[in-house]
Order: sequence, then structure tokens, then C-alpha cells
Amino acid sequence: MTALCLVLTLLAADSPQATVMRGNLQAVVALQPLLVSAEAFADLKNRQTLEGSVAVLAKLQHQFLAREPGANTVAALFGQHVERAATDLAAGHLEPARARLRSITSLCLACHTRAGAEKDFDDASKAVEAMALSPLRKATFYATTRQFDRAVALWSAALRQAPADDLEAFEQADAVRLNLAVLVRVKDDPAGTVAFLTERSARTDQPAFAVRPIAAWLKEARAWQAEKFVASAHTPPQLFARARALLVASGAASTPLADPTHTVSLLRATGYLHAALEQQPAAPFRGEALYWLGVAAAATQDPLLWQLDDLYLEACIRENPHTALAVRCVDRITDRTWFGWTGSAGTNIPPDVSQRLGVLKALAR
Repeated sequence: MTALCLVLTLLAADSPQATVMRGNLQAVVALQPLLVSAEAFADLKNRQTLEGSVAVLAKLQHQFLAREPGANTVAALFGQHVERAATDLAAGHLEPARARLRSITSLCLACHTRAGAEKDFDDASKAVEAMALSPLRKATFYATTRQFDRAVALWSAALRQAPADDLEAFEQADAVRLNLAVLVRVKDDPAGTVAFLTERSARTDQPAFAVRPIAAWLKEARAWQAEKFVASAHTPPQLFARARALLVASGAASTPLADPTHTVSLLRATGYLHAALEQQPAAPFRGEALYWLGVAAAATQDPLLWQLDDLYLEACIRENPHTALAVRCVDRITDRTWFGWTGSAGTNIPPDVSQRLGVLKALAR
């Protein structure tokens, strides 16, 4: 946990700052039951809670990965991402809004949750129970609110059941990826990862698209287990160096596409980079770490990192203007943007997106 997170945690006394922070966290928590269910997110009876929570978060100056309190590029970009989600929501683009809010609120929860944090989510947990969600979606809620042991236990039980239809097969495939992300990125547990993937690889009741990548993941997990690299035993520079080596070896920087074959290495890299910056937020390697976080976030297909690549890369540019590193970051954003507006070599990019690219290119070059 960063020194800043400790400061935020200690501000539990009745002060104006603490009151504001509690309101912000309540808004984050209120969103979580809606974010794990597309149906609940679209239900008009939940619209007041949804829009009210988004309005609160749009005013928040978040301190995630801050170099120092009050001076944080990521904080400003956090607000911009919430505003984009609000714009999508108002335009009826519900799935992009839901996905962006899932990833952006994960930044809040990463800092504010701590030992015994389950009680912070009592009301949200009651709401989830009232919604009668499937075990897979309940597990996603627990993972999103960083109740990881509960999530893994529920996933383990639910994923032992054969999928009833194609829809459930897709939901199980997503759950496998989320469980893998928790085991690798959060728990740093190679033995648990190998055991989980070994069990999945032996299943004969899964569709081919769900089985196909598991062999590659299991190979990577076994290599990780043999490596015996324990994140908690290493310094921030060592964590950064190992993450960079994993990302270079994966080839993730050479393509704007997600790469399922290197998922375990990519998840490891994001975990190491986050840990390095949380422990040493003003490190000399900060700018390059933001670049590699942007590369890894786009490549992992982890739902809780969806679209955060854009945030990391823009932070890299704004913190390192007119440098070779900023050029690398803006080139990466450009490649991802052009790829996102498929098939037309960027000719269908909306004017506001094109204008933002122009601003970032000017800052970089």
C-alpha cells in the first residue's frame, strides 16, 4: 500500500476531507452491483443510482499512483474517463459505459480497500443478493470489490458445472479469465494458477474457444512456478525490471491486438508494475512504467483493465512532454485508436477523438 493510501485510510476521522472521501467511496460501492449485470445496468429503476454515482465520481480528483498529493496527472485523467462514461450513458451506449466504469472504479477500490474491508460493501452485497445473480456474476462482484477469497471460492464451485448453453459457456470463459487475473495479478500464486489451469485443461465439456488458450496459459504458469519469482521479496526497481522483461519477451508492444497466448506473463507484468509504482510513485522509471502499463493493459483482455491503457499512456505523455518516451506513448495511442476504428485506416475516427490525438501528438513531439 502506498504512503498516500495510508494517509487516505487514516482520514477516517470526522473531517470535511473524510466526509467527502466517504461519499466518493459510497458512490463507487453503489455502482458495483449494477456493473456486474448488464440487465441491472440497463434497468431504468436503477438509473437514478447510476447517474447520481457517476456525477459524484466526475468531480473526484483521484490520487491513484500519485507522485505526490495534489500533483497527479492520473487524477485529472480519472475524471475525464468518468465524463466519457457519463457521455456514453447519456447517449444510450450502455456497454461501453459499463465497461469503462468497471475499470475506472477498480482504481478506487485498489487503494481504499484493506483488511476487513468486507463491511464497507455490506449494502452492496445485500443488493447483489436481492438481484438473484448467477454464481458467476456474484463472484465477479466479489472480485471487483476486492473480496478475492470469496470470489475464487465461488468461481471454483461454479466453474465445475458444465455450461447449460452457449451463453453460459461464454460467461464461464469470462469467469476463467477473471479468476486467472485474481490468481496471477492479485494473489501472485503460481501454484494455485497451475492447479486451476490443470483442472480446466482436463475438462471435456467446454467449447473449443474456451479450451484453446488454456494450454498456452498452463505452459506459462508452469514456467512461472519454476522461476520462483516472489513479488513481495523484490524491490520496486527489481519488479519494474522483471515486468519490462516479461513484456518485451511477449512482443506485446509490436501489435495493437490483444494476445491471449501470453496472458499469464502480461498479468504478472501489470501486477509487478502496479506494485512498483505504489511503493515508489516518484521512481525514475515511472514514465516507462506507465508506458508498459498501457501496453500490458491493452493486451491482457482483463475486463478490469479495459480502456485503462489509454489513461496510462496519456499520463505518460503529459508527465514527460516533448521526449522520446512521450513519442512512444502517443504512437501507441495512435495505433490503438486507428485499430479501434476498424477497417478504414482511421478515416472513420470521430472529430473529437482526432482532435484529442492532435493535442497529445503536439505534447509529445
